[in-house]
Amino acid sequence: MTIVQDVEFLTVAEAAGTLKVSISTIRRWIDQGDLPAYRLGPRRVRLKVSDLARLISPIRLDEHDSTKAQQRGLEQLGRPLDSKEKERALAAIEAVSRLRHAVAAGRGGKLFSPSHAVLNEIRDERTRDLGQ
Repeated sequence: MTIVQDVEFLTVAEAAGTLKVSISTIRRWIDQGDLPAYRLGPRRVRLKVSDLARLISPIRLDEHDSTKAQQRGLEQLGRPLDSKEKERALAAIEAVSRLRHAVAAGRGGKLFSPSHAVLNEIRDERTRDLGQ
């Protein structure tokens, strides 16, 4: 028979509070085998503080890892635009700018209503229609 001395145990709720995670997260870690748990009687579950401490590890990116991360980011961006693509992109930006000015001129320079005001107006109209 082994007697447990000088070992501090926490409940699932205490462990969750200590790590500032939800109780369901602690239970999931136990179920997945990431966190050892100990049964105390038929229903109670306890966790060793030392086991919780092993979950916490620093995130370190050495120079090699950060270079790989930067390369992955560049790969996601794709290749640089060639001169024709740059011209087309600038022309599209200019066309959008002209359209914005034309719309503003057609509205007498008045800006569009904020989206929350439009949504509230639509919601009120729908409520009136449902009431009839």
